[in-house]
Amino acid sequence: MFAKDTSKKIKATWQSKGRSGEHLCTIPPYGYMKDPEDKKRWIVDEEAAAIVQKIFSLCVDGLGPTQIAKWLQQSNVLNPTAYAHEKGLPVCNAPTANPYKWTNETVSRILERVEYLGHTVNFKTSKPSFKSKKKVWNNPSEWVIFENTQEAIIEESVFLVVQNIRQARRRPTKMGDMGMFSGLVYCADCGGKMYLCRANHFKPEQEYYICSTYRKDRSLCKTHSIRRVVLEEIVLRNLREAISYVTQYEDDFIQRAAERSLRERDKALAQKKAVLAQSEKRIAELDVIFKRIYEDNISGKLSDERFIKLSRDYEQEQEQLKAVAETLGREVKQQEQKKTNVRKFISVVKKYTDMT
Repeated sequence: MFAKDTSKKIKATWQSKGRSGEHLCTIPPYGYMKDPEDKKRWIVDEEAAAIVQKIFSLCVDGLGPTQIAKWLQQSNVLNPTAYAHEKGLPVCNAPTANPYKWTNETVSRILERVEYLGHTVNFKTSKPSFKSKKKVWNNPSEWVIFENTQEAIIEESVFLVVQNIRQARRRPTKMGDMGMFSGLVYCADCGGKMYLCRANHFKPEQEYYICSTYRKDRSLCKTHSIRRVVLEEIVLRNLREAISYVTQYEDDFIQRAAERSLRERDKALAQKKAVLAQSEKRIAELDVIFKRIYEDNISGKLSDERFIKLSRDYEQEQEQLKAVAETLGREVKQQEQKKTNVRKFISVVKKYTDMT
């Protein structure tokens, strides 16, 4: 029982710390390091951050994690573990036999880290019980994210592009290149992916996408296909229309985007309000409890030693709850007043107003 009670107290402290916006991980991700003047703050490690940016750039260019890992190894880039050992940074793993060997798992983890946007992400993992040492990955909906807590390494637009690319499985053709729409085109009837078909003797206008289901079994779908140049023209035309609309009706677009963004944030905002209300309720309850134990101590029902211990525990809990409530209150206020940041999209649109 003592171990279980201790575990509950540690968990409560951990929850309070995580919900107040402090980093729960003791070692910053590759690309960041602790500020020598403030250990709770992360600062950018310029050398490692440049590699992180290169990894994202290679992914945008069409390379997968395995291909990126090979490129890094061929370029003699130290892997994160070897880099940490060389720079004297804290690290959990022992030095690797080959300091330049990168794995696709390492690259994948880097490409998925929300922290590179400058955010703090807490409660990504949990333990089934206080007896278990095994960590379980939580559903992303259970993560608690605090935005703009450190300098960003990756722009949000680049990060979103990479996530979209990784959601679709992309493979290079037998000729070794990656189609522009690889992993992004699907058959309208069966929902199967459409593969790019090309050959050395094909002219560019002869290359085409065809339904993968039809290629595997012609009885399951029809011979749906589209030439690559036609698809590119359709996409380009749609982009021009979108850019034209945004350029002509910028205020209307911002208003519509703001309304949509607010609807999407309603759920998260409601959850934060619920936690805030619960914290404030408990703070009020602790005030009442503290008053009661004080009266019991004065009347002699509670010893001084017991009173000191209880009051210390309750005060500590209340301080933690106040920190959580303050953070949540600030976030709720910011989200209620915040207008969606579509200005970034507008600025991107203005870069490409002359698409040919």
